[in-house]
Amino acid sequence: MIKLLVTDLDGTILFNDSFPKVVKEGIDKLLSRDVNVTIASGRMLHSIAYYQKLLNLNSPIIAYNGAMIGTLDFKILYHSPILYPLWEEVARYLREEGLQMNLYFNDTLYIIGKTEYGENYPKQNKVDALFIEDWKDLPKLPTTKLLGIGNADVIKKVITQIKAKFNSLLYITTSSPTYLEIMKYGVSKGEAIKYLVKIPNISVSEIASVGDSFNDIELIKEAGVGITFNNAPEEVKAVADYVTSKDSPDGFEEVVEYILWRNRS
Repeated sequence: MIKLLVTDLDGTILFNDSFPKVVKEGIDKLLSRDVNVTIASGRMLHSIAYYQKLLNLNSPIIAYNGAMIGTLDFKILYHSPILYPLWEEVARYLREEGLQMNLYFNDTLYIIGKTEYGENYPKQNKVDALFIEDWKDLPKLPTTKLLGIGNADVIKKVITQIKAKFNSLLYITTSSPTYLEIMKYGVSKGEAIKYLVKIPNISVSEIASVGDSFNDIELIKEAGVGITFNNAPEEVKAVADYVTSKDSPDGFEEVVEYILWRNRS
């Protein structure tokens, strides 16, 4: 029996800053059948909460690819940040390649090295930001995530470099070709599920998950039932229990029907 669906946000249920009809109707259908829904995203807690409220969802939120779990009123239930000075050492590589860097201190966004690829990030994510010119003005505190934003080819180059040096210390992934996501080692959406089950007191086997990109692989693997879409990367489809016949977002209808089919009495 599936009691909770944990869904990725961007590219899974959110497109061009809106929820398609098939998504809204599907979530309403699940809620009406006593299947709760929550969001797991690489975004910061304040950003995800905005969209969670639009969907009338009230379950705890998985933010920062699993580095933070919080509530709609921003109570922090779990937090696993990257310590200083480790993030500063990694940031040097990003700075040398001209990437914009987003850092998150206590769910407040700091941006340094603004580029055309990420200058609209605060507006797109429905959050405020502090734009920093001098590295000395950045807090010497743990950061929940380090996000590098830039040209896709540069991102590919940098991810190879930093994985070679920091793979045992950091969780390094991408959420899009231009977004390089860096969190503390051991952090992932999948690991967050293991903590999440303690809150509503359900088992992992009673959780379904759905996602579309590389930072969803652990989420799909760790849930009782992992689902992805026909247009997901092959590496993502390889770990899923169910792959929809349609691309996202149209495939979300199949996601809902598959969950309800599994819950048939």
